[in-house]
Amino acid sequence: MRFSGEVMKSIQRNRIVITFTIMLLWVQVAGLNRLVFAQEVGSNGKAAVSKEAMATTAHPLATEAAIEMLKQGGNAIDAAVAAAFAIGVVEPDGSGLGGGGGMVIYLAKERKPIYINYYQRASADILDLDYNPQSDARSAKAVLVPGTVAGLTTALEKYGRLSLSKVLEPAIRYASQGFPVDETLAKIMLDNSDFLQKYPSTANIFLNDGFPMMQGDTLLQAELAQTLRLIAQNGRAGFYEGEVAKTMVNDVTKNGGMLSLQDLKNYQPVITEPLKGSYRGYDILTANTPQSGSSILEGLNILENANLASMGHYSTSVETMHLMAEAIRRVYADRGTYLDDPKFESVPVQGLISKSFALTRYNDIDMTSVQPPEYRKTKAGNPNNFGEEESRPYSLPVEKDTILESDDVDEERGSNTRQADDMFNRWGSRRKRKSPATILLNDSTSMKTTPEEEDTTKLKKVEQERPQVLDMRPMNGLRRSYSANVIDYDTYDGGHTTHLSVVDKEGNAVSLTQTLGTFFGSGLTTAGVVLNCGMSNFSITTAVNSAKPNKQPRSSISPTIILKNGKPFLTVGSPGATRIIATVIELIINVIDFKMPVDEANNAPRFLCQKNDDYLSLESRISQEVQDGLTKKGHHLKVYGDLDLFFGGAQMILYNQETQTFYGSADPRRGGVAIGD
Repeated sequence: MRFSGEVMKSIQRNRIVITFTIMLLWVQVAGLNRLVFAQEVGSNGKAAVSKEAMATTAHPLATEAAIEMLKQGGNAIDAAVAAAFAIGVVEPDGSGLGGGGGMVIYLAKERKPIYINYYQRASADILDLDYNPQSDARSAKAVLVPGTVAGLTTALEKYGRLSLSKVLEPAIRYASQGFPVDETLAKIMLDNSDFLQKYPSTANIFLNDGFPMMQGDTLLQAELAQTLRLIAQNGRAGFYEGEVAKTMVNDVTKNGGMLSLQDLKNYQPVITEPLKGSYRGYDILTANTPQSGSSILEGLNILENANLASMGHYSTSVETMHLMAEAIRRVYADRGTYLDDPKFESVPVQGLISKSFALTRYNDIDMTSVQPPEYRKTKAGNPNNFGEEESRPYSLPVEKDTILESDDVDEERGSNTRQADDMFNRWGSRRKRKSPATILLNDSTSMKTTPEEEDTTKLKKVEQERPQVLDMRPMNGLRRSYSANVIDYDTYDGGHTTHLSVVDKEGNAVSLTQTLGTFFGSGLTTAGVVLNCGMSNFSITTAVNSAKPNKQPRSSISPTIILKNGKPFLTVGSPGATRIIATVIELIINVIDFKMPVDEANNAPRFLCQKNDDYLSLESRISQEVQDGLTKKGHHLKVYGDLDLFFGGAQMILYNQETQTFYGSADPRRGGVAIGD
């Protein structure tokens, strides 16, 4: 039967209304049951206890893949690699073969810590890319050389026991036979349905006749299954060489991106030791640069100067919350100033993670009020005279005539005022522009304000200086919509990126975080693989974190393992863009300072305070008394829901050495589970 164009449009509109109505009903029910869900988290598979081993991921099928490997004699590395491949199939919005990541490994018998950095890397020809950060950040032009396959196969080859074909069985099964779309993925597809239509290769997989798949629908990925089979047969060459590589290069380049067969063939993960630190007698192993483990260590070092346990938990103590918020925003200021790819720039890592430098940052905090009052004016410290390594600072001298741009857009979509550089003029239309202040100084004919306008300006300034509270909580259970087409990262949920943790009965442990960049990465699918948007992680107007051939952008991912008496005590990590750093610090403090069980630590309210923002963001379960106290100290608040996905989806495993018991926790803000072997 044929329908006219108008009838077809009417049918499509009705389908959209029906789809949206169903989602509204589901979200309203979810909203009404949030607090109950938090209290009954153990009964929902979010928490688990075992005497043998533990795995926790953001999706039940990925956790089952890990346990499947352990039951077949594999170790934690086998299980983590299987889960990482599987999560890219069942959670295609957050990670996959077309992305990158990093993992901290601890080998118990050798007592050896390892960090494998397999994050995305720029093409050797990146400077020839015609790239506009405003329009191209979510496109094929943002694709960098993916590292996931290289990183996972390298980890398995060096530290695993099982064959690659065995470890890939669950991922191939899920891709070829399909799996039911869960609530989280259904909502993300709905929110991003317009974006998913950008490239037909992606729309054909994740949309049904242009409409988002619903919860319970079966998602089949036959082309991805074939790519996974080629990897199982040929190892990394099945991805970085041959037909898959040729298809990938062709699809990226014909859509304006920069990728070559040589880029793919040359990609190698970086294997180092993790960054090491300590916190209240525990040993910390975390991500090396240019990932953000240094920020985790710096934050913990600053807060170690205070007796947090005696001050009270941040959700009920104004003083604790204020101290932690002020400490964490200083961490973000230092990260933005110094963190870069150490293969290309000198990074003062040892200074950033030194206890003595942390003390100077601690002493910079005013416990009576927010200082400086505007978060964006938070100054970086100078770590160059601390630690074993003394490196030149990144801060470039600003001459009197230098024009500044407030457009440093990286993964957090925040804005830093930094020195512009002509090297970036080749990308799009972003150029040096005179600020209004500069125009007034140099142009005697500029318009002058009237006394009435001056009074209005002063009034507006006074209003802006008053502490504000912005309510981001859902109304009637309705969550905010997060669209991949919006450039501001604050509109994205915490779902892009994923984390998983595994500890086996021998004490081997893996903490792994991987990502596509943002929801569905670039939006381009090739050979069944959704490709990353890593180009958007580079900074635009400063030499810090600038794009260069074969360079990695900095990333917030911070997989972490904590040792007690030389044995794994806690594995922790989270997705969530820049929220990752604050979340991981808060989780560690919840466990070590406030002695919380892992499920309670994971369920506890969260907050974020960073330089590139105007608000202290927090979950509404933080007491009203604390909120009122924070505004009195000068904080502007942005209040989110009770358990808001904005704050990530952490996965944690704690091992009690006295009882020899594993405790796993999957974040209730997300759809994962913990399972014990």
